[in-house]
Amino acid sequence: MKFTPRPLRKDQIKDCARMLRRVTLFSAWSPDEIEEFAAHVQLLPFPSQEVVLWEGDAGDVLYIIAEGSVVVSRRLKGDVETVICRLHAGDFFGELDVIDDQSASANVQTETQCLFYTIDRDTLYRELEANPRVYSKFLLALLKEVAKRLRTTNQRLIDAILWGIDATSLDTG
Repeated sequence: MKFTPRPLRKDQIKDCARMLRRVTLFSAWSPDEIEEFAAHVQLLPFPSQEVVLWEGDAGDVLYIIAEGSVVVSRRLKGDVETVICRLHAGDFFGELDVIDDQSASANVQTETQCLFYTIDRDTLYRELEANPRVYSKFLLALLKEVAKRLRTTNQRLIDAILWGIDATSLDTG
């Protein structure tokens, strides 16, 4: 089923701005900067247990979770999937697709009914390029979040390697 985002009504922009203040990407932005940005965001309601993105889908949208939760997973082999993480209100996804113009690197499925604020790549870049100070704040916040997620991934990789070594009883020393 295809779900289409819709522009925010004027009365929804303030609610969106209030919510965006809780998102790490916008934590250094002034209230005026956030409200101006919110005017370009779209609203996308999604029912529970629906796939938002399939791994490999073309992606050019940043999704900010306003309400609900999603599961991010990757297919390992055949029908076997592994959960990468769960994201909740105030979290975001799709940032890699927006940055590197590649396809989605994971599956994202709603766990509960969700409300997303979305912005497509072209609109995001246009709005950020119009204000270099905001652009710089956004990029720094994005880099911090990507670094945090990379550190988590690194730890999970080390844990998996150690688990494999322990499971095979190999002596590495």
